[in-house]
Amino acid sequence: MSTVIEPVPARFRRASATITSHTIVDFFSFVVISLMPLLAARLDLSKPEKAMVIGLGAVASGLIQPLVAVLSDRHNTRILGTLGMLVAVVAVSCIGLVQNYWQLLLVQAVAASGIGAFHPVAAAAIGSLAGKQRTRFVATFFLAGMVGGVLGNVLAPQYVGFMSQAAGEHNVARGLRSLLWLMIPGALGVVMLSWAIHGVSHRAHDAIENHARLSAAERAARWRAVILLYVGNVIRFCTNMALVYLIVEWTTQLAAERHAGESVDRLGMIASEINGPMQAAQQVGMGFGGITLGMVLSARYEKAAFLVFPLIGAGAITLIPEVESLPESWVLPVAFVITALAGIGFGSVVPVSIAAAQRLLPHRTSLASGLMMGGAWALAFLGPHFAGLIHTHVGLRAAFLATAALLASAGVLALALPGRLMRQTSDE
Repeated sequence: MSTVIEPVPARFRRASATITSHTIVDFFSFVVISLMPLLAARLDLSKPEKAMVIGLGAVASGLIQPLVAVLSDRHNTRILGTLGMLVAVVAVSCIGLVQNYWQLLLVQAVAASGIGAFHPVAAAAIGSLAGKQRTRFVATFFLAGMVGGVLGNVLAPQYVGFMSQAAGEHNVARGLRSLLWLMIPGALGVVMLSWAIHGVSHRAHDAIENHARLSAAERAARWRAVILLYVGNVIRFCTNMALVYLIVEWTTQLAAERHAGESVDRLGMIASEINGPMQAAQQVGMGFGGITLGMVLSARYEKAAFLVFPLIGAGAITLIPEVESLPESWVLPVAFVITALAGIGFGSVVPVSIAAAQRLLPHRTSLASGLMMGGAWALAFLGPHFAGLIHTHVGLRAAFLATAALLASAGVLALALPGRLMRQTSDE
């Protein structure tokens, strides 16, 4: 593929379109999560089955990303990202057609694989289009994904609920089937992405030669730093997915306590309408923290950010189940704010890690992006199982505490990051 060198306005338009496509992709990525209480009620899913569906999304999305990244770097192509987005749009739109647990698993795996294929390709394209403003552009790209996640979490249950009542009678099956209409805006997003990223090279023309001129010791140090960033993101993503599971369980429990006597379908719909905004709160926190750090954080303070923010998030997670003791009208607003703070804790440094990894491995930007995103995300499936195991054997409150401790360990790990090397690469 030939490299296209364009003036700044043209590159900005391509970057803006790529960022917008991230909003669309991540809207689709959270449709299943937001509707999980409803799907669980209709398909009679057990706790382990719910954890498996949630976790499978992380596995399928994560495992494909390094593979797509390596192939994209090797062949200097963006086509796999565009194909991935197309697959995701079609699969998510078909969620309302599933009739049992195994069909749901299959559709979730296909959808998540497509979503995963999009991310390293698009993130690397943003890095190439950004020039010297890599961290800011990557942070904006990250924020756009969070916006999509918020919209998916909030609007998907509302849309299904509205379409369920469209003919004047409550028909949840019809509401779920109406998700098929999402293919239309999704397809438009695929066309926009194709225009935006095809023709954008994966690396500066001299990146491979410059990396080869580094000493063996520095090359090894750079890889060690990337591995530490990777492990930290594994912990952060496991925390994210553990909290997804815990919020599903917490909102389901809350709906059952407040609306005893309702039908199973109705309880599932009520729980989904609470769950969606709560899941969105995580995205709000991640997006706000990510864009703020991306705009103001200098390389000098990156190591400190990797240390401090997980500790803030851990404190917030411990408080979520405690809000039940508040007056009823306060419970959900306060829980939303605390959950957003937790999102700041585990999500705000993710775009910083992506930009740092791209700086450390300038000759392998798709691989660097893939490791920080999908490579780490592939292990996030452990989060729901970790939380679910503790929930089953000890209790929901204990599971929140254990998840908080998990996130705190990412802050401790940051002490081993090579701050001087990370500052040095910011000038390259």
